Amino acid sequence: MNDTENNKKIPHQGKNAKRFREAKGIKQEAIAIELDITQQAVSQLEKRQELDDEVIKVYAKIVGIDEYFIRNMVDDSILEGCNYFYDNSFQNRDYSSQILNFNPLDKLVELYSEKDQLYERIVQLEKEKNTLLENLLKERK
Repeated sequence: MNDTENNKKIPHQGKNAKRFREAKGIKQEAIAIELDITQQAVSQLEKRQELDDEVIKVYAKIVGIDEYFIRNMVDDSILEGCNYFYDNSFQNRDYSSQILNFNPLDKLVELYSEKDQLYERIVQLEKEKNTLLENLLKERK
C-alpha cells in the first residue's frame, strides 16, 4: 500500500448527512417522520459510517441536495462554518454587522459542479491530445 492509499479519506455518510441537515436548520424529528423511525434512531444513523440508500435519499430530498454529497464528501472544513449562518449563533457572538447574501450549501454544490465540468474538460483534452499524437506517429511511419 503506498502513501496515497494511506492518505485517502473515506466519507462518513452519517456525519455528512448530519452536517447538511444542521446547516439547513432541519431537526432530526423531520427526518424521523419521513423514515418512520424515532428521533433517537436518527441520532444513531448519523453516527454510522455508511447509510442505506433509502436513508440517503430521504436526507437528500429533505435537505435539498444531491445524494452525491452525502455519499462522497470527505472534506470536513467545507461545512464547519455553515452552522453560524443558519442557527443565528453569529448574532450571539457579536457578528451582527455581517450579512450573509448566499447559501453556503448552494456554493458548495456549485463548486462541486464546476469541479466535475473541469474534470470532464481535462478528460476531453487528453483524448484530443492522444488522437493528435497517434496521427503524428502514423504520419512519421
